[in-house]
Amino acid sequence: MKKYLLTLLLAIAGCVTVMAGDDIKLSEGSIAPLKDGGIASVVIDMADTQFDNKMPLRQDGRFINVDAQLPECASEFVREFNDNSKKFKMTKNTDEAQYEFVVKITNVDVFINVMSFKGGIGIKLWGSVTIKDKTTGDNVAVFTIDEESNSGFNYEIALEESFEGIAKYLAKRIKKGK
Repeated sequence: MKKYLLTLLLAIAGCVTVMAGDDIKLSEGSIAPLKDGGIASVVIDMADTQFDNKMPLRQDGRFINVDAQLPECASEFVREFNDNSKKFKMTKNTDEAQYEFVVKITNVDVFINVMSFKGGIGIKLWGSVTIKDKTTGDNVAVFTIDEESNSGFNYEIALEESFEGIAKYLAKRIKKGK
């Protein structure tokens, strides 16, 4: 009986591990050259973002003023990235940056998170992150965001938290160089 329970437990643990894969995946290029350091700026592009793949984001009442919030989202992206990175850093000054991270969000959806300690309003983001070399204009790497979700006390905080999640993930990947 113990063998069967142990086998069942290992099978469940394996299933959970497989299903808990990364929601942000490297789809082209390599981040290995970034491991040795550099400076980047961030651009958040939500110009063509859809809400729930049904309508333009700004037509939803919760996101009418999203453009006014984007500078704060970019600032939090920079802060969270720098908190989780060692050699590679983010800056708000685009003139000193060697690289540019273009975070293009194509779709946003909302949900209510009833099992969270942080708050009940959740946001899901889909899109991509393109890392460009500013001197050559070439793409270094492109990440696909299959679904980044986070929650907060209101929609503004939940959106900022989602961008912070993306920044944290990218910083850790660049730190590893894989």
